[in-house]
Amino acid sequence: MAATGEASVVELRPWHPHAWGLAAVGAGLVGVVAGLVIALFVQRDDLGPYRYHLWRWQAETLPTMLVQVTGLERRPSEEEQRRAIEAYFALTSRIRAELDRPQPDLTLVDALVRERAAYEGTVEFAIRERVTKAIEASGLPEPLPLFRDVRVVWPPVAFELTSPPQLLVVSPRARIERERNVLLKDGLTLGEIEAIEAKTDTADRVSIVVPLGGVAAYPAIVRDDRSYASMLETAAHEWVHHYLAFYPLGLSWLRGAEGEILNETTANIAGAKLAQVATQLFPTELPPGADGSAPMRPPPAIDFRAEMRALRLEVDRLLEEGRISEAEAAMEAKRRYFVEHGIFIRKINQAYFAFYGTYADQPAASSPIGPKVERVAELSGDVGTFLRLMRTVRSERDLDTLLAKLERAAGR
Repeated sequence: MAATGEASVVELRPWHPHAWGLAAVGAGLVGVVAGLVIALFVQRDDLGPYRYHLWRWQAETLPTMLVQVTGLERRPSEEEQRRAIEAYFALTSRIRAELDRPQPDLTLVDALVRERAAYEGTVEFAIRERVTKAIEASGLPEPLPLFRDVRVVWPPVAFELTSPPQLLVVSPRARIERERNVLLKDGLTLGEIEAIEAKTDTADRVSIVVPLGGVAAYPAIVRDDRSYASMLETAAHEWVHHYLAFYPLGLSWLRGAEGEILNETTANIAGAKLAQVATQLFPTELPPGADGSAPMRPPPAIDFRAEMRALRLEVDRLLEEGRISEAEAAMEAKRRYFVEHGIFIRKINQAYFAFYGTYADQPAASSPIGPKVERVAELSGDVGTFLRLMRTVRSERDLDTLLAKLERAAGR
């Protein structure tokens, strides 16, 4: 359904930021101070040495972020941006290829990382601008509260390329639920990860440490060692979280699993679509082996999505019936099956599904929310309309109501 056809179906209200929205920047500064106080005076648990403190990240990047969002930084030329992108992602491919070897030369890797750092700022600028232009082209800029004729991208696209933290996820054994999440420092060894998981696991709780592609702090944390296409999509994904924070959908995150699934699925879909718009606006041809991707491997002989989806449904059924040990045996058997077919997954347990199931458009999910949000995106016609419709959704019930209206309009 085209964007122009939605006005008669769903009311698209103009942007009137609430007081809490306008106070977000001040709240961020308060958060930095509060984080410092907590870190200095509160001993939380034995994960202390491994914890990642987000307030420190925000404090360290605040000056750079202010320069970015106020437009005071130097603007690289188009040629500078092109050269930086080519060099940065060619170096990333070389780094990933070296690390993929049985015995990588870590001295060489360190040298390549240092060389790549010279291009980082220009690449950040280029991707930030490309995502911003995609947002503008999608009709998402909003009028300023006191200057209705001035429309801006809000919040401004802001991110830093770096190694993101890892995430400790804890779930009950008897059901799949993100009961606890703890950000951990990046660069943990396998031994440290396994020790953390062993300390966290109990008779009725299981855990897993998972890597993150990005974190929707402000500025966002975006992984620095991925392909150009992946980086573009992650930057857009994290901006969608920033955008939704000013609307009912973003606030629904605080209400538990349903809100998390709605937000992550919407950000996954909208982030991918904004990245597609950016790619159309800024065609970028990077040769294979120099686009930041990992070394090519033969495609697996199995359908990973179908196998993982079937496993999730089986585990849901077994847990519903109280057959916990059988569910865990099924997960381990499938993990070994994946490894035998060239797909390495270190651990599959309830916490694994609790994390990856949050993204309801992914094979590890079993929530019906994913197909519904995908259908809204299909009927919306474009990413701008999709986000303006989804931002008012507070629950799956709201989603069902919205989808019913769109389906009726599509059937006319």
